[in-house]
Amino acid sequence: MLGTAAFYQIRSARRLGPWRYTFLLVLRLAALVGILLLLLQPCREEVLRIPPREKSVLFAVDTSASMKEPHRSGSSRLDAARADLETAGVLDANDGRHRFWTFSDRSAHTSPGALRLAPATGETTRMHASVASLLREAPADPAALFILSDGHDFELVPPGDTARLTRTRDLPIFTIPYGTAESARDVAVRISNYHPHTFVRQRTRLEAMVRTIGCPHDTLAVDLLCDGKKVQSETLDTGAASYHTVRFEVAHEEAGQHEYTFRLAPVANERELSNNTATTYLNVISERIRVLEIEGAPFWDTTFLRRSFARNDKFDIDSLVAFTGDRVRPIRANPERAVGELKPPATVDDLKPYDLVIFGREVERVIGEAGIRAVETWVKSHGGVLVFARGKAWEGGIAADLEPVDWVTGGARGARLEVTPQAGSVAAFRLLREVAAEDLFPEVIVYPTAGKPKTLASSFAVSGDQAPAVVYRRCGDGQTLSLGVGNLWRWVFNPKADYDNNAYDRFWDQLTLWLLANGGVTPVAGYSLRADTSNLPLGETIRLRFAVHGIEPPATPPSIELFRDDAPVTTLSFPAGGDPMAYLTEFVPRATGRYRAQVKTPDAKLVTTQFIVFREDTETTETAMDRDYLEQLAKATGGRMLDPSEIAGMVESLLRDSGEQAPLTRRVPLWDRIWVLLLLVFLLTLEWHNRRRWGLT
Repeated sequence: MLGTAAFYQIRSARRLGPWRYTFLLVLRLAALVGILLLLLQPCREEVLRIPPREKSVLFAVDTSASMKEPHRSGSSRLDAARADLETAGVLDANDGRHRFWTFSDRSAHTSPGALRLAPATGETTRMHASVASLLREAPADPAALFILSDGHDFELVPPGDTARLTRTRDLPIFTIPYGTAESARDVAVRISNYHPHTFVRQRTRLEAMVRTIGCPHDTLAVDLLCDGKKVQSETLDTGAASYHTVRFEVAHEEAGQHEYTFRLAPVANERELSNNTATTYLNVISERIRVLEIEGAPFWDTTFLRRSFARNDKFDIDSLVAFTGDRVRPIRANPERAVGELKPPATVDDLKPYDLVIFGREVERVIGEAGIRAVETWVKSHGGVLVFARGKAWEGGIAADLEPVDWVTGGARGARLEVTPQAGSVAAFRLLREVAAEDLFPEVIVYPTAGKPKTLASSFAVSGDQAPAVVYRRCGDGQTLSLGVGNLWRWVFNPKADYDNNAYDRFWDQLTLWLLANGGVTPVAGYSLRADTSNLPLGETIRLRFAVHGIEPPATPPSIELFRDDAPVTTLSFPAGGDPMAYLTEFVPRATGRYRAQVKTPDAKLVTTQFIVFREDTETTETAMDRDYLEQLAKATGGRMLDPSEIAGMVESLLRDSGEQAPLTRRVPLWDRIWVLLLLVFLLTLEWHNRRRWGLT
């Protein structure tokens, strides 16, 4: 390139004389040389010295209560961990390269001297939270984290999630396990279901979960006490399983509140006896559930549904049934109430005395558009419960959002119902699944839908082709349930069922109770106070509801007085705003015991509810070493599980390369400068200017 440039420059500029063409030639060659050097990107090297880095090793020692259990050496697990650190020589190091923490529910920095005296008193073990808090206090660049523990973790966070915290800092975890594979022998009982209320002469099933640890193939005695007196008992064979369900059925002839206690007889060498009892409270009421049935196109379903509720002592049903023309016949199941007073509801106040409203077909013939609008307001703003018992209840676009799904009145077909997983916790649908499994339900008819269920709606039952058949939906403050089925009355005549206890009656009984309980509705007229549970673990939140039913709400929200074992604890106030018919508040107990909440109503009466607060002491009962957890945690971080004899060698290996670091070489470019660009532009511009000046192209 340089030779070609020189040849043509000399030939074209020969007539200018030697010094002029030499001057132009030098300018051009200098510019070309500069461009070539620019393309080669010249640079110089700089040597960077890395300052010495002092690495450190972190040690986290478990001080939860389970570390008081014996290690295989005979000493406690915590003492065995301290002895291993002494043997490895790390507790005597004073160079600041060994840092120590203790942990249970969270970590705490400590010194070697304090670690030698630390007690195992932690109430629980939260491995993930402990590692997270340790990393916030740890030095910037530790070499590794050693965890000395029995592997208990009651936080239930997967070890992979905990490992991600340390992988972001390139910090491997080495675990050293302590303990044995056996746990202390213990049996515990806990209430597994809660009934806010039951009714006089209603049989109610009380359930409790029994957990057994270290008691395989034992026989346990389980007693049920009512108000301190033993009323029922049974024996339980534990087998090889750890969890068992115990059930008792109870009934009462009179209204009142009763305390029920499940009591387990102690087993030999049992560690903890405080968890051998569990208490719940059962409120027995004599008030009936008020139901209003509205039917504009009566059929057999209407008659059998009304008779089913009328046969049940818990219900008081009123019916408004349309006949030919504009005639509406009022029917009361309770003969003590005058039929003449029963009028089609036109306002929300007309609906407030009822706990449940059931729509049949063509209800606009009975209550008109105004009545439908009133029901809509009652459901959305006053927590009403509405059941569509026979598919589409009215024609037209009135209150279209009230129905959880739009049914088509024609095209009904025979089908058998299948229960969906969403309805697994609903007693009525558990019954349907059990009876259907034995093929005791005859075929019913199912109506097709005009589209999918609406927002927030759930299908509780489907037909054989998985089309919705029963759809449930929260609607504002209330609930709606729509059954797109017919001929359910045929369930009464099942030849394999007892007429007095048939599946049809039980289905509607349990479905109604679930809807009312799910909406926090109580049939007690006047004021009521209810807790969402009667058995609360310490540290959790209980929710209290003060409701007004069938009467005017108080002018100002009342306050709740709380007592523990008859000693005053605190006074709770309800937040302002919200539904005046149902006030809600929350409370977190700070101590175990029997609690009583009471409200003084405007009519100077006291309404009360009771609950038990207990402590779940799994830290001292489930004491088996979890070796698998510790191994998975270590592997997920790039570390491994160690034998105590390997601690000293591993620490020495990790700290060995803490001195001088190899220097780094950095390249600094020389061509990337503004003056290089200006020089090249100057040379080329000067050469071009003189060529034109001297008459060259």
